[in-house]
This record gives sequence, structure tokens and C-alpha cells, in this order.
Amino acid sequence: MTLSSDWDNEPYVELYLVQKVLNLVVPLDSYSSKWIPQFKIKIPHKKSSDKVDYFIEDSSKNIKFLVEVKTAKTRINNATARQQLDKYLRYSGVRFGILIDPFLVEIYHFKKGQTKLKSQFDIKDITDIKSIAEFIKTFFLESIKMRSIAIHNSKGGVGKTTLAINIAYELSKRGNKVLVVDLDDQANASLTIGVNKAKEINNASTPEEHKKIYKFLDERLEVINFIKFVNKAGEIEDYRNCIVSSKSIENLFGVDVLPASHKTTENELPSGPTVLRYLDMGLIKFVEDYQYVIFDTAPGSNALTWCGFYAAQYLVIPSQMEYLSVYGIRHVIRNAEEVQKDSNGQRSNILGIVPMMVDGKNLNKTVEEFVRDSFPDIPILPAIKRATGVGKASHENIPMSQFAEKDKESPKTSKEVAESLKTLTTRLVEKIEEFECKNG
Repeated sequence: MTLSSDWDNEPYVELYLVQKVLNLVVPLDSYSSKWIPQFKIKIPHKKSSDKVDYFIEDSSKNIKFLVEVKTAKTRINNATARQQLDKYLRYSGVRFGILIDPFLVEIYHFKKGQTKLKSQFDIKDITDIKSIAEFIKTFFLESIKMRSIAIHNSKGGVGKTTLAINIAYELSKRGNKVLVVDLDDQANASLTIGVNKAKEINNASTPEEHKKIYKFLDERLEVINFIKFVNKAGEIEDYRNCIVSSKSIENLFGVDVLPASHKTTENELPSGPTVLRYLDMGLIKFVEDYQYVIFDTAPGSNALTWCGFYAAQYLVIPSQMEYLSVYGIRHVIRNAEEVQKDSNGQRSNILGIVPMMVDGKNLNKTVEEFVRDSFPDIPILPAIKRATGVGKASHENIPMSQFAEKDKESPKTSKEVAESLKTLTTRLVEKIEEFECKNG
């Protein structure tokens, strides 16, 4: 490919190549996007800051990356350009970077102290902007997509934890890396998944044994510490130490957990005007590590629940089809709409309402019709039947699908509930894909 001398000029390359490509990848006029040209990066032991050509953020996809531009003359196919990007990634706290010139695009990932090539694309036709943008979308944005879902109702006892951990399990079973974030000081999700010494708690018979358990919980890092590290600008390993890996425990759910305990209270949150966004800011650091993050929230509307609302792209509302439970839906919707407005539609988008513990009674059917009439714009998702097996599965710390295989007392009902949870998970994924397709 022979190019005119214009392409030896960096502003020309930026105007006629880079900006056109980036605008197809992360549109500048989108509420969720941020472009900062000549982004300053403080390098240790230097009096002045270095500048990378672009810092790009797309909050709808939980992604940040740097872009360094070279010309037809300077090219990126040399060690100097790559060393330059490595330095920017190393000291900016941004994990992804793109090098681009009129002949080549290279995508890099900074992880565990090293900058590694993720993918590259030879530019055959400088005017084929769409193909270049499609490469970046396909081999970069799509490959590191992290979807986040909060499960919430302001009323307790509606099955939030059951829904959260079983959806997480079903997603994990499909090959996704999943993180469960427990935001409830009752820590039922952490207990059920097995990271809060559930067996020891059940078997403890002396004050000394209970003291040992509480000492462990007092000293262990958890979701509150994770949020505090954002306030302290912690290192990536600080955050990672708060997450309990499924590999380190007898975790039949196959998911990682950011656990909670009695310490998980809003009084423990750092002070500051943006504290509600700290959880989101911390989780973005793990955007390539997880395909899904599921938040199990506390009932009511405390600050930790709001942290979950601001970190979750999507919201699912479980509710029993009984009048007192249904009235809590209105409050949740109102809160979600406030967060949607404040985040320019990037957080707490409602996927639907899940009827919980239904038993086929006329009251359930009547209330469900009332819900449909009251909230016509919000879908009613597949229902979950009432079943004793749900509580037994939770007590045994196993997913409902696994419990159904061994249940001898009411195998038919347990299998129906397990199948409903699979169907619900499929529908949620479909709803998310529909939303993303519609909203870019």
C-alpha cells in the first residue's frame, strides 16, 4: 500500500484514520463515552508528566484503554513504540492499550507486570475504516465484556439470595467466569457458597469455637475492604486479595466470591461524594477476569445497596406474588430510575420481575395480573415455584440443579425448580443481548 506524504504527519493520521475508527468503536457523542486527548501520565522520578495520544472510556462496557498513534514514517513496528506503550500502561493504571499507524493495529494487555500483545490487524486499505473498527470491536471489546446484574427487592424473604447464587451457577456452568458480590450483612450468599465457614458455624458447640469463627471473619478481607481500597488507590493485588477464588474452597457453585459478613454495613463505607461509585470503580479493574458479576443485595435501601445499583448494568427484581411483596416493587423501580438518570442510562436497567415461590393459587395469578397492569413496561420473567428443596439445597450449600439430582422426597418439584432457574438464566442472557443490540 503506497501512501502520500500526508500520512507522515501525526495530526493527519489522527484526523483521517484514528478518530474515524474510534468514533465507530466508542462514539464520541454517546453518554457512556469519554475521550481525553493528550492524556497525562505521571511517571515516577520525572518532573513532568508524559502524554499518551488518547485515553478512551466506555462506561456501558466497563472498559478503559489508551491509544498511541504513529505515522507512516514513524511506524509502530519497532521496539521503541511498544516500550512507550508499556510505560504508559505500567504507570497509568489502565490495563489495555492500542498502537495504530496507517499499516497496522496492535492491541495490548498489561497484566501481572507485563505488557503482552493480544491481537493485531494489518491494514490493507486505509479507507476501509469499518473493517478496522470491526477488528477492534471483535477482538478487543467483545472479548473482555463484563456484564453485571443486581438482584434486589426492598422486602426481605423473597428469594434474592437463592436467585443470585443459582443464576451465577447456571452462568458458570455455561463456561462463563462469574463473580458473586455479597452486599448483605446477613451474608447468606457467602454462607451458601461456602466461604464464611458455614460448616464450622453449624458444628460449633462451644464459645471458643464461635470466637474462632468470628475472629476469622473480623480479620478476613471482604467487600467493605474492596471498596476502601478504591478510596486508598490500592494496588490490583489489594483488590484481588478480597476475592475468594472458587479454586481455594470446596465450591460446588464454581464461582468466585467477594464476600460479606457482620462488617458489611454502610457505617463502614469511606466518606466522600462519589463513594456510591467506588464498588463499580474497583470492579472495572477485573473487566477481563469475569464475564458476569452478580450482586446479592440487602433488603431496604442502604448505601451498600446503592453501591450495587451504581455498579450493576442490569437489575432483576424478585417478588412473591402477594400484595405486601408487590408493593415493594414500586420503591425498587423508583430507585432504579434515579440511578439510570444519574448514570445516563448505563446502570440499573431493569431486565424484569421474577415471580418467586409461586404455588398455582388463584391469589398468585391475580397478583401477577395486577403486577402486569401496574408495570406494563417491565417484563415478567419465568417464575420459580415454591419448593422445600430450595431451602434444603441452600442448607447443604449446593446449587438447585445439583440438589434436584439427589432429591428423593420431592424429585419432580425440585427438578421443575431447577429447570425454571435454567430457563430464567437463558432469558436473562437473551434480554441483555437484546438491550445491548438496541443500545449499541
